[in-house]
Amino acid sequence: MLCNDFREIADSYLSDELLVETNHEVLRHLESCAGCRLELTARRELRSKLREAFHHAPDLQPSDEFAGRLKAQLQDVALSRSRFSVARAVYVAIAASVVIAAAIGFSAMYQRWNSQNNNANIVNAALNESAIGDHRDCAVNHRLAERPIDLEEAGRKYDPVYINLVTAVVSGTLPPGVQIVDKHSCVFNGRRFGHVILKYKGELVSVLVTTIGAQNRNNTAQAEELITSAETGGYRLASFESGPYAVYVVSSLSELENQSIAQAIAPSVSKHIRDTERPT
Repeated sequence: MLCNDFREIADSYLSDELLVETNHEVLRHLESCAGCRLELTARRELRSKLREAFHHAPDLQPSDEFAGRLKAQLQDVALSRSRFSVARAVYVAIAASVVIAAAIGFSAMYQRWNSQNNNANIVNAALNESAIGDHRDCAVNHRLAERPIDLEEAGRKYDPVYINLVTAVVSGTLPPGVQIVDKHSCVFNGRRFGHVILKYKGELVSVLVTTIGAQNRNNTAQAEELITSAETGGYRLASFESGPYAVYVVSSLSELENQSIAQAIAPSVSKHIRDTERPT
């Protein structure tokens, strides 16, 4: 089974809709693919958060106005029917009301979540493209319109997270043979990055840190250090969030190799960001 095959049936796997033989193929694939294991964890967490949101959503609770109308209708029924008829009408009315209220609430909740999710996907796609573009035009082709500046200078001038960023990167358990090629802060399409360039197995690897702002953050508690993967234009990208920052690892390495570097630096870089953000 290939990663693309797994992604197509991942939701069916989580819903227990696959044949036993297909389930076995999925399990065998997950044993050897860290990227798909991470994606499965993310999808399972998303499902859990959605269920919890729907269960506790204020939109699913009947309004005072609705409850008042229902009470008045039940009183009318009580005056015109026998005891047996009243009980039956009450049960039917309550059941119908609950179904209608739940349907209205679910629809409103879904529309809001879908809108937020679409907006988040648009933001994430734009950030991914910027990270890949910066790797391509800065690390690989050296053709940025604005000249990069020293990382420590950028830390003093723009964002203190850039200070000692290199130390945070090399503090991770990087694979043997990884070398630091360059470190600076650069701008691609109007977005500033802290940029540490590594070299591994003959390929350049960009570690990029940029602010994403609180409004664009993934609000899931498990978002921090949850590494996601993408691929476009021949480049592979692994990313995770830490506070109001996104961290990217971009290269032409295999998905597993690129992901392994992201996993190696995630704890130390996230700690560096938390320590920098913590009030003194």
